[in-house]
Amino acid sequence: MTVDNDPTDDRTYDSTLYVQQAVALLGLPVSPAQLSAVIEEFERVRAIAQTVLDWPLPDDLEAAPRFEP
Repeated sequence: MTVDNDPTDDRTYDSTLYVQQAVALLGLPVSPAQLSAVIEEFERVRAIAQTVLDWPLPDDLEAAPRFEP
């Protein structure tokens, strides 16, 4: 069974699962307290990112060929 862990899809994304898998994959020595804190931060970042992702954009919007401040 595969898990679709898309952070933009509330039906499938699980911060706990993502962080646990990333820690295991990278072989990081993380204590349970640290793991909880990292998961909490991922949830905060996800909430902030969702605000940006929810911003409505017009269908005819085109990317600028180069950035000019």
